[in-house]
Amino acid sequence: MSSKLLSECVGKQVELYGEGGISGYAGKVLEVENNLIKIEDKKTIRIINADMIAQIKIKKTL
Repeated sequence: MSSKLLSECVGKQVELYGEGGISGYAGKVLEVENNLIKIEDKKTIRIINADMIAQIKIKKTL
């Protein structure tokens, strides 16, 4: 996944899915650095390797 595209997600609510779209994480993107994404949900902050991400869904704000 391109760092430029990932950096556009900072501050947005997203759903991240691994290969096959079976497992995923949802939360707000706090930071993107090199090939890592830091996301926060209600209970945890996760740092995820962007190489493992196959799909990102960005929540639209109305």
